[in-house]
Amino acid sequence: MNGLRKTLKLSKQTLIHGLTIVISLVAIQLILDASRNSFLLFMPPIGFALFLFTTYGIQPIIIGVINVTILHRFYNCEGWQIGFWTNGFFLLLIFSTINLIIHTITGAPFSILIGVPEIFLLSYPFGYLGKFSNRGCETPPEQPSTTQFA
Repeated sequence: MNGLRKTLKLSKQTLIHGLTIVISLVAIQLILDASRNSFLLFMPPIGFALFLFTTYGIQPIIIGVINVTILHRFYNCEGWQIGFWTNGFFLLLIFSTINLIIHTITGAPFSILIGVPEIFLLSYPFGYLGKFSNRGCETPPEQPSTTQFA
């Protein structure tokens, strides 16, 4: 129990990390929902393929790059253990699952009225998910001091 409290300590870094990820997920989702008809009306099979490529190819890369950049800035991580795409795809999959559950229960499509409360409710959980989606964080080892005092 003591280790769990230590791991799940509330911090400003985790909140900012989660806010950044959730705001970018909500913004990209709103843009994709607004442009879905334009994609699908452009030569229907090709437009659908472009929409899927944008949703599940480009969006996870963007989210992964944002997540890894934040990990390097806030937590001084060294390298990354998994790629940008898989890192972003993991976060996108969880976000999409939450939105699918909300859509199934309420019947309301994704909109700004659902996106804004998600930003506030999912900030901490996505901060932790973003931190641990990279298989933990390896910090660079401390350099030993070469000066000795007599």
